[in-house]
Amino acid sequence: MQAEVGPSYRRVLRQRSFFLLWVSQLVSQSGDYVFAVALLWLVLESTGSIVAVTAVFAATIVPGVVLGPFLGVYVDRWDRRRVLIVTNLAEGVLVAGLSTLVLEHALNFPLILGVVLSLGAGGSLVRSTTTAVVPQLVTPADLAPANALASLSSSFNQIVGFSLGGLLVALVGPAVPIEYDAVTFFAAALLVAAIAAAAGRPPGTVAGRAGFAAEMVEGLRFLRRQRALVELLAVGVVVNFFGNAVFALFAPYARNVLGAGVSGYGFLVAAVAAGGLAGAVAIGRADTRRTVGRYVLLGGCVAGGTVAALGLARTVPTAVGIAVVLGVLLSVINVPLATLFQALVPGRLLGRVGAASGALIMASGPVGALVAGPWAATTSIPSVYELSGVVILSVGALGIAVLRRLWSVTYGDVS
Repeated sequence: MQAEVGPSYRRVLRQRSFFLLWVSQLVSQSGDYVFAVALLWLVLESTGSIVAVTAVFAATIVPGVVLGPFLGVYVDRWDRRRVLIVTNLAEGVLVAGLSTLVLEHALNFPLILGVVLSLGAGGSLVRSTTTAVVPQLVTPADLAPANALASLSSSFNQIVGFSLGGLLVALVGPAVPIEYDAVTFFAAALLVAAIAAAAGRPPGTVAGRAGFAAEMVEGLRFLRRQRALVELLAVGVVVNFFGNAVFALFAPYARNVLGAGVSGYGFLVAAVAAGGLAGAVAIGRADTRRTVGRYVLLGGCVAGGTVAALGLARTVPTAVGIAVVLGVLLSVINVPLATLFQALVPGRLLGRVGAASGALIMASGPVGALVAGPWAATTSIPSVYELSGVVILSVGALGIAVLRRLWSVTYGDVS
């Protein structure tokens, strides 16, 4: 009997196409988080409105909800490598134009919303395409370390981007960080172009076999038949509502509750990323094929308690320590979650199913972000955090009690 092959970071990184894809994400994301700090702080300082900040935050999510299921059909039709190249180039041009408007003091709130919505559409397409292409580049046993590496690169860039982004905005203003983000998109496009052309072709291409609507329905029907994924979606919708309410308030939380400036906001978000990096390294080494649902539900319970604790913090050091723990938990939840989708969904359907499920989970996100502003203004930011944490903890506990298929789901060869 052949010995079971466990996950391996080394084996994953030896796959040239995956390595190039991973480095392209590493480069592109290094600009995204610097950009996020610059943009949200620009909105907060120019408008003085918590509602405006949460509206911009929501605008980053809306395109994935509205366009995701439609874009997913094309991810399963088009050459995925080419999609990544073109999308990165388009985003680079858009961000470069935004930096010009900032330098010329010609930026206003409607323009910011328009740019953010466009970038959100591009980001949604990149996420769906990347999720779909990874299983073409690595073996099922190595999906966990591959996704952990993606989470690790994101966390690393958040640590650097949010920390330096806050300092850069304080020293030179928002234009330079925004310009840097544009450059990273162009660099990412070049790296993806070096991937072997065959790696981007969807397996069992469906173009010409069915109409657009029929292809979308096929993906939704597959999703509906997967009980564990349906249960996961139910949990995700509720958690995403309250989770986005929490993160949408991070900038005003840093300024109004902790008494910190833009650099303090950057360090707070970087602390979440630092925890995420540690969590990604750890979870990527774990064989989650038998226990993926338990990681998601138990991690959700602890994450809820951590969010509630954040609402009780009143000093920057305390908040940073709690934020590190929250970051660890997010990786422990999200890496197995992404791996489960990639393992259970056939490659030819990954674009549609991944985008549709992502849209369903994210649908409550913009609502949570938009509600967070008025909710915090009516009560307080700490009360939003405390109640959100209690709800997330309760949902995780309820899931452990009643969602038995998700709790016991397995994937891959677990013999």
